[in-house]
Amino acid sequence: MRFGIDWAVVIPTAVFFVALWLLQSALSTLYEAVEVSCGDLSCGEKIAIAYQFLSLSTVVSAGAVAWASYRFNTAIYKGKG
Repeated sequence: MRFGIDWAVVIPTAVFFVALWLLQSALSTLYEAVEVSCGDLSCGEKIAIAYQFLSLSTVVSAGAVAWASYRFNTAIYKGKG
């Protein structure tokens, strides 16, 4: 039985949350810029829908990066322990 930290799982989890945080921060900045330029026009609903789709894509992108990190880390740690 092996005790200790499984870095091949911990690192991708951290990568997921950092990537998600960075992508959501960039998306929020973009949303604020578009919202200001929209002004009083009737594009608020379109912006909200686009924001929801982009928000979902940030989660998918962060998941893809975390999965790639997991595959990379399991290849490195394979056979160790």
